Amino acid sequence: MLESIIEDRRLRILGCIAEMSNHMLNEDVLLRAVIATGRDTDHDLMRDDLTFLEKRSCVRVEKLPCADGQLWKVVLTPTGQRAVQGEQTISGVGRRLTS
Repeated sequence: MLESIIEDRRLRILGCIAEMSNHMLNEDVLLRAVIATGRDTDHDLMRDDLTFLEKRSCVRVEKLPCADGQLWKVVLTPTGQRAVQGEQTISGVGRRLTS
């Protein structure tokens, strides 16, 4: 059960980025967007998920310096886009249910 919640949260992350016309969000906005979908997460968990997704080529993370450390800019890759659309299966990321 916990595994499917984590996989769904990662799919929601990709989905939130995919909704942007430029397929890019910073981690703070992304965190708020995922929470707004009803998924429980926090800053550290978000970074863990983003690292996981980056290792699977679903996103590209650009780490920008800021006053309190780093701000991560997250860009959706073609692999991430295919996962959001249900065209590719990524282990550890939920599958989009077709309607």
